[in-house]
Amino acid sequence: MSQKYKVTVDSELEEIMPRYIEIRLNELEELEKYLAEKNAEAVRMLGHRLKGTGASYGIEELTDIGAAIEDIAKTGSFAGIAEHTKRLRYILENIEIEYEDM
Repeated sequence: MSQKYKVTVDSELEEIMPRYIEIRLNELEELEKYLAEKNAEAVRMLGHRLKGTGASYGIEELTDIGAAIEDIAKTGSFAGIAEHTKRLRYILENIEIEYEDM
């Protein structure tokens, strides 16, 4: 069994977090497809989107992963993106959210 990725998020986000995670999982599938197609611009855009939302939803590491993917894709390279994608999948599939008034 995989170890859970635990995060504490503001309780005001409790209603929308399941949908947020669902959207990110859908985007992860797109990201993997675009990586296979070597579509750097689409990969960059998905990285940018992830970078822009992660911290807002209380998951700072998603912002960091998105920034790394965006930066690599800007160069037209794909070196290292697979490792970031693997980490992203781990987080999204194993996330355990605790809600707290912040």
